[in-house]
Amino acid sequence: MDREKLNGNETAATHGAQGAPDEGAQEPVNLYDFMITGRELLTRRGSEKSRREDEVRQDLVHQRLFFYSIETFSRNKSGPIAEFSYLVADEDLNELDGRSGRFLMALPPDVLPDPVCAAAAGISPSEAQRTGLRENEFAERILSVLPKGDFIRIGWNNVGFADERLRALLFRTFHDPYLSGLDGYERSRFDLRIFTSTVFTLRPGSLAEPQGKNILSLSEVTKANGVKSTFKPKMMLELMRLYKDKLPKMLSFYMGLRTKALMSEYLKKQSLRWIQIVTASTWDGKLLAIPAMPLGPITGKGPDSGRWLMLSLAGKPSEYIRNPSLLEEEESQSDEESLGTGEDESSTGTESADTAPGNKNEVQLPEPSGLGKYGLFLLSPNRCPAVAPIATLSEERAAELGVSIRKAQANYQAYKEDWESSMAAVRLILKKVLAEKNRQMRDRFQTLPPEERLYQGFIPAGDKDRESQLHRMERTNPANVKQFRFSDPRLNGMLLTYIGRNLPETLAPDELSAWKRHCDERIEEQLPEFRKRCEEALRRFGGDEKAMAILREFDIES
Repeated sequence: MDREKLNGNETAATHGAQGAPDEGAQEPVNLYDFMITGRELLTRRGSEKSRREDEVRQDLVHQRLFFYSIETFSRNKSGPIAEFSYLVADEDLNELDGRSGRFLMALPPDVLPDPVCAAAAGISPSEAQRTGLRENEFAERILSVLPKGDFIRIGWNNVGFADERLRALLFRTFHDPYLSGLDGYERSRFDLRIFTSTVFTLRPGSLAEPQGKNILSLSEVTKANGVKSTFKPKMMLELMRLYKDKLPKMLSFYMGLRTKALMSEYLKKQSLRWIQIVTASTWDGKLLAIPAMPLGPITGKGPDSGRWLMLSLAGKPSEYIRNPSLLEEEESQSDEESLGTGEDESSTGTESADTAPGNKNEVQLPEPSGLGKYGLFLLSPNRCPAVAPIATLSEERAAELGVSIRKAQANYQAYKEDWESSMAAVRLILKKVLAEKNRQMRDRFQTLPPEERLYQGFIPAGDKDRESQLHRMERTNPANVKQFRFSDPRLNGMLLTYIGRNLPETLAPDELSAWKRHCDERIEEQLPEFRKRCEEALRRFGGDEKAMAILREFDIES
């Protein structure tokens, strides 16, 4: 390890670091002007240092901003979507005429709607059945309204919610679930909920904050800041305009780190040098700021490849890292327990490791992965994480958030006392935890239906071509779609459901009867949970007349 690089961290809080700047008086700028800052941070290096600013500007001048929102009839990521709404704006945040809309999806015949989701969305199943599109038509409609060329998808919790639902829909309708832009265009994303959480954490008072627990609700945030629209994409556009006016430098910094490559490069520049603050939030609105040190990316071909390993500097230093013999003792105990009980070692699990007794961090870490027990966590650079140098957090604000900057620096110094030993312990921890996690994931995938196995692996290139062939066949000779075959068993496993939901008229009488029996069986399986959710919907929406009007369609009465 480079000692000078490590020692540079000692003055991070007092001398600052390259990162999110303070706001100051400035002239109004347009969006691509202040996106340049983040892009230049990473592109102007080495042989590219002489790149002119107008060339960087040209990368962004034709960007389209695609604000979108999804409402669903299901808690399940692979469940049916109810509504898709969108709005397209240019780089100056001007809404483009005729580039906004809303459309519904009809419920598939083998799925019961979730009453709580329907009431929360304000969408009645009868309206969806009357005006909604079949699932394949719905997916095609979404793809048709996406901007051509470069664009940025912007949503409210789109990383954790909307993007996951959209990917699942595209996967089960045989389209590219990642909108990967393999045609040479950039198709990135930006999560306004994450950014808003970061603003409330690092720059309190910059925007009006809602009162109560629901401080990260889009409707509550926009209402507190005078936004009148009730159309969610327009609400997000108006909020973006507020950030452009009030926090242009901060918005510039995070817009400039919105892609996996850009965030990874930023973390690479900061790793083993500056303590970072990772901001996060809980669903009850609690804001979190976690001091941490980027150690490096996970390499290899596993599901965590590309994620960054972060060393938490909150609480007390991890005894497992400072004293590697504890790992050996834990391994020995694990072996004895396994030999003594004959149980699979996954019975101890990793999902609750962050809250297990003896956790040294006493801080909720983002994306629990079984590493929290050891003072580590993983950061996904492709999920718009909010990371900033610790110098951006004032001591006063740090105290309000329960963060001790001095303790974080002291913890780092404690690890540095025997850095090589500490990193050796980290490698042992990774080998232990990630191997078990990967095994559990492989086992879990074997129990999931094919439509829920998107993350089991990328779709083979040959099957991507076959998906295009399937859609051409669907338009010209739909009766032959049932004969189609892929090399990926997941796709073959989804084909009959796809035909039943979207092309039932192509089924022979005996096939149609079998499909109807399948639907009846699936509905019967869902009934117990459906009844529980009906009761919950009554408790949550009993005083909301609009919601109750929707719930009456389920024959629910208070």
